[in-house]
Amino acid sequence: MICELDSASRLPDADRREATARLVTRLFAYHYECNSFYRRLCEEAGVDPRTVTTIRGLAAIPLLPVGLFKQSNAHLLLSRPLDEVELEIRSTGTSGVPSVARRDTKTTTAVALALMAQYREFFSVSGGAGLFLCPSPAENPEMGLAKVFNLFCGLLDRSHYALHGYSIREDEAVEFLVHEQGNRLRHVFGPPFLVNRLLDYLVKSGSELKLDEDSLVVTLGGWKRYTGATIDERKFREKAARRLGIAQANIRDMYGLIESDMLAIECEHHHKHVPPWCHVSVRDLGNPSREVPDGVRGVIAVLSGLNTSYPAFILTEDVGIRSEGECECGRRGQMVSFSRRLKGAEVGCCAVNIEREIDAAHARASRAPGEPSPLSLHRASPAR
Repeated sequence: MICELDSASRLPDADRREATARLVTRLFAYHYECNSFYRRLCEEAGVDPRTVTTIRGLAAIPLLPVGLFKQSNAHLLLSRPLDEVELEIRSTGTSGVPSVARRDTKTTTAVALALMAQYREFFSVSGGAGLFLCPSPAENPEMGLAKVFNLFCGLLDRSHYALHGYSIREDEAVEFLVHEQGNRLRHVFGPPFLVNRLLDYLVKSGSELKLDEDSLVVTLGGWKRYTGATIDERKFREKAARRLGIAQANIRDMYGLIESDMLAIECEHHHKHVPPWCHVSVRDLGNPSREVPDGVRGVIAVLSGLNTSYPAFILTEDVGIRSEGECECGRRGQMVSFSRRLKGAEVGCCAVNIEREIDAAHARASRAPGEPSPLSLHRASPAR
């Protein structure tokens, strides 16, 4: 299915549902047998592999709340021994507490192949130059966002990271893109807030920058900033298209989380497509054990058919809508749209932490020599 994503994304609905159900139920049975912690959850819910055999039955599979991956005993979620873990991916939001997702060799291989297949299917990238407005894996080897973006490098001829030690050099980024003009097809990758900073820099500096007709701007990391402000997606696309001289169809967002194996990528019509090895279930806002119909807003749950490391049947803290059918792009299957975080949930992902660190570094650099920091001023205040 991974190597034939083009055809798998266009299967008749009945065939696709059967294939997805087969993948997910196979792994549900595997984790039920291999994971004593998860099996207890299933027994408490009165669910076992004999009762889950079809796409409709997937709604009964017990979900792991995403917050469990932040706990110190998150290793209990594993279905494989710790010494079989090959990769640890981390994401830190506004709380500063990292979420840790551990993957064994089999899962790491499957997810890497799946992501590359999706990049080829949705973007047709096979060369060119990529500007990455995010940390490099060399600086942040465990950051999920950096890992996901870095996989694009294997498809490109040249890559450049413009973020160094949580300091972004917009002039350096523009210089790279200008230098590659006429040499290679140029693409921009990064979380929305950093791409937006580059666009603002172009406005303030009066710089002229027109990318190529087939250039892509690919974003990942969410639209909510650590300050609580939200970047408007529609206005962002309009702004990027105007400043970079490309069609809005080439400005695409991706949705995913490190605990899940799903990356839902936008097509040219800005619909986020769920890959056929995953299943999205949307749950009632007041009762997450109840699934709501397509088109009804609720809490997003993602069930993976790839992960042997732990039961990747995840109840997120994201609110959105699921739909199913044929898209204008010709692909069939589930589509998901994200609207907001759950009330009370932290603003969480790698991107918000990156932005917070960048702003903190900028504030430190802009203080006058000898000027005390707010913290030192606080410490100097007399006790009351």
